[in-house]
Amino acid sequence: MHCNLIELPAELLLTIIEELRKNEDVKRRVMDEKKYDYVDPETHDESVKVYHDLFKLSCTCSYFRNLLAPDIFKTVKLINDEKSGSSLSTVARSQLNVHVKELHFIGSAPGEAHSEEAAFSDTEGILSRCVDGLLCELRRFPSLERLILNFGSGFKNPCEWSWKTNNFPNDETPEQNLEAEASAAWRALISTTYSALARNKLPHFKHFEIRNFISEDVSTYNHAVFHDFLSHFETFTLSVYSKNRVAGWLLDTIERYPPPVGKLDEYFFNHLANVTTLSIRDIINEHFGLDGRIHTPLPLKVDQMPLLTTLHLDYIFVSPELTDFLVDHKDTLEEMTLRDCYASTGPGNRIGNGIYWAQLFTSLSSACLTKLRCFELVISPISSSFRKPSSVDERYKNVRTILRKDPRRIFFPYAEIYSSGMLFQDWDECFVAFFKGEDQRSWDQLMGMIEGNAKEATTSGSKGVGSQAQS
Repeated sequence: MHCNLIELPAELLLTIIEELRKNEDVKRRVMDEKKYDYVDPETHDESVKVYHDLFKLSCTCSYFRNLLAPDIFKTVKLINDEKSGSSLSTVARSQLNVHVKELHFIGSAPGEAHSEEAAFSDTEGILSRCVDGLLCELRRFPSLERLILNFGSGFKNPCEWSWKTNNFPNDETPEQNLEAEASAAWRALISTTYSALARNKLPHFKHFEIRNFISEDVSTYNHAVFHDFLSHFETFTLSVYSKNRVAGWLLDTIERYPPPVGKLDEYFFNHLANVTTLSIRDIINEHFGLDGRIHTPLPLKVDQMPLLTTLHLDYIFVSPELTDFLVDHKDTLEEMTLRDCYASTGPGNRIGNGIYWAQLFTSLSSACLTKLRCFELVISPISSSFRKPSSVDERYKNVRTILRKDPRRIFFPYAEIYSSGMLFQDWDECFVAFFKGEDQRSWDQLMGMIEGNAKEATTSGSKGVGSQAQS
């Protein structure tokens, strides 16, 4: 029996489409788990498959094409080539432009790390004309809400990346920035991309995300027009490119690698005047927070982001600088998440600003953060099994027994960084702090304050959230 799909009852059609949307949402979540990975321009179209089923249905007839246009064009990707730029320019000139909510620009530059390749130094016209025109006129997408940049490294092999960057001086002057951008295509790409974006006057989208930030100075970071561009966003998300170097040695052990990453305050955070939500995500090999050669100072300073209400930090060390930043925002901060963050006090780290968890929690309680109503502490086991205590270790057995009897108890993580840049659990310090109990007592005191804030917010009609620790 022949049946025309569009002749089905409207309720049944909507049910079919809703099931397809659910399937697409599942695939999108899978893609999101990989979203901070390096993006190879040659395989960038993998994520297009997220909307594969809906796209095929939209191709059957004009009815479904019009009905599903908001789904198909909700998220669009732009690659640095003429074909991609021309295709998206066509969307920008059509009525479909109103459906675009998220634009993901994947930057790519010609050549690999070795400067003898002619393409590597081909910096002229590094952005195609169509791509440049789109990036500097994002109002062509009137409903745009979020912009995502992902540069990767331009090199498939991180070892080549570290080899190339070691040819530049530790602290580049503005003149040296321009010289490097004239001779290295991927650095020219980063600078030119930011310059194009900065030409958007009063950007209308409010969410800006940078994935795989590359630890290199570019001249645009010093431009007032770029600083003004940053000042208009309400949400800012950043992840840092940091991959293995050789035989377990990490990029952050390279002598000149950390300095630009340590300037994130100068590049971005000092200029986020209207940001209410900040996320520093998946910097698993960067180790922000402490002093020392293989550490990177926390780029969060007092007086930054005066309107901040929500903070999400991954893989950092708690420190006096973090404490000062949080206390400085005691009148605005409402929600905070620390995911896989650590304390460090061991002498092996050769650092001078490590603190106990108790010092952070006590400082927050004393500061009376009256608006803080949600504090989520997410703790995952460190992947390395090196120096893992034996199951017959009495301390280990006692900890497991206590945690089984009292689910409210938390085994707060302490860690240290070896000269290779690898992160290892400091089991001795973990055991000492756990049995001493000061971390737990100060955490309980802080939770009491936050739960009181949440109840008061619920009573007054605001959203009360509460707090928790997950391990």
